[in-house]
Amino acid sequence: MTSLPFLGVGLSYRWELHASLLQAAGHVDWIEITPEHFMPLGPDGLRRLEGLARRFPVAGHSLELSLGSGGTTSARYREQLGAILGGASALWHGDHVCFTEAGERAIHALTPLPFCEAAVEATVRGIREVRGALGVPLVVENIVYYLDNPLSEMDEASFLRRVVLEADCGLLLDLHNVFTNAVNQRFDPYRFLDRLPLERVLQIHLAGGETFEGVRLDTHAAGSPEEVWSLLDHVAPRCPVRGVNLEMDAHFLPAPRLIEELGRARAALERCGARGVRCA
Repeated sequence: MTSLPFLGVGLSYRWELHASLLQAAGHVDWIEITPEHFMPLGPDGLRRLEGLARRFPVAGHSLELSLGSGGTTSARYREQLGAILGGASALWHGDHVCFTEAGERAIHALTPLPFCEAAVEATVRGIREVRGALGVPLVVENIVYYLDNPLSEMDEASFLRRVVLEADCGLLLDLHNVFTNAVNQRFDPYRFLDRLPLERVLQIHLAGGETFEGVRLDTHAAGSPEEVWSLLDHVAPRCPVRGVNLEMDAHFLPAPRLIEELGRARAALERCGARGVRCA
């Protein structure tokens, strides 16, 4: 993975953001696509993917690989995923440290795993199997969890370290997920970050959310809060990040605000001289 290019600052592609993306194109270095948004892949979707790939470097970020259950059982899904990543000339691909299948039944939700030995083994097995089938480097993302699982045998930082190092993969570090868990589970997000294998962080997500009745929610429906920007300043000098991107799914920011946030993320990378190598 050390040979992956430095992409800079990008945007998670959404159909609703297409017009804003065109307005902000000079400020967007790369885009992240969600393959499920193009499934089933038809001629129109393939043309759009190929058009995006002509304008921007692309990374994939899926929702249904179910890495925590040992990998998805759906051959059709894997076939579609491979076609989409190929059509977009994706440089790498990410998915979540969670499960989205129970047996062979898809549950279509990013379901947290217990932080235990069995889950480490299943997730490492899933990462290795999926990575071999995809043919591109794989990065895995930390997710939000709202309840402690009584089956857990270790904390989240220890669990993520075990998974990433034993599977020998990259880490997609979602800083709003870190912030959300830190608020809800009452831990120090900076100490949490310092316990991760930061040398494996290749991509960083920035996102926003809201607080409802004392619970922090990861809604992807707002700009990133100041706490997330502070976490970016803390972690960027400590990792070989190849790309930072803004992730939104609702209440999309207008193009001028998008440009402002893209510029803020770029400034954070420039302050530590990030070009795909350690800055400190």
